[in-house]
Amino acid sequence: MSVYNSGKALVKQIAETELPRQALALWALGQEGFLVKWNKKTVLFDPYLSNWVYELAGPPWSRAFESPLAPSDCLNVDYVVISHHHEDHMDKLTLQAIGQSAQTRFIAPRAHLPLLKEWGLRDEQLIGISHGQCLELDGGIRLDAFAAMHEQFEQDDAGEHKFLGYVANFEGVHLYHAGDTIGFPELVTWLQSRQIDIAMLPINGRDFVRNGQGIVGNCNYREAVEIAVQIDADMIIPMHYGLFPHNDENPAYFVDYIHRHYPAKKFHMFAPGERFIYMK
Repeated sequence: MSVYNSGKALVKQIAETELPRQALALWALGQEGFLVKWNKKTVLFDPYLSNWVYELAGPPWSRAFESPLAPSDCLNVDYVVISHHHEDHMDKLTLQAIGQSAQTRFIAPRAHLPLLKEWGLRDEQLIGISHGQCLELDGGIRLDAFAAMHEQFEQDDAGEHKFLGYVANFEGVHLYHAGDTIGFPELVTWLQSRQIDIAMLPINGRDFVRNGQGIVGNCNYREAVEIAVQIDADMIIPMHYGLFPHNDENPAYFVDYIHRHYPAKKFHMFAPGERFIYMK
């Protein structure tokens, strides 16, 4: 079931969406930004809702489409989960705006807590998390963190990983948000026992031209599919495409690959602002 909206209509749709406990509602917000609603709780992953990258770096970092939500639309979100400090994932303008909320808590790699505090987020709003750590959140949500390899592992002086992915367990519905990562054997091993229902993986890939421009790479569409297959995920959701044309991949290649090699594997492609309901 899918419907898409933006602005006030999207805010209204999110508020009015009611689901049984064995279902999740997901809204795509662009890049790796997703809003997940379950049992009246809302979790926002990697929201890039501003034009912060363009304001910092200028061309060619223009958005291909406007954000379906404004930061001011997200002041009643329960949790914001941040995978790493790149501006299209840990968006200063978005986080500072949502930080005006007394309700929202921000979960981020421990390595980035000092910067978030510099941006004005308060200690009581922040929850640090490390590779291998599990958090029990309000409402029965469990969050496990796993190191990501954004081409390589990076750690701070305390050994804290700077790039993380997350498995969110909504009372038996398991969603994996990979953040930015390439495929590596340990990741498959970590996830194989997690009974992943939805695997959300980047597909924009990497190459020497982009590396030369300082653009750090991700899984390509083949890697994303193969990781999801090896961890036996029920459904694959590709992400990290469509927003920045110069750091993109044609999602049709993902569709072609999965149809050719794994025609029985479920997947879903999102339009910006689209709602998708997953029933276990």
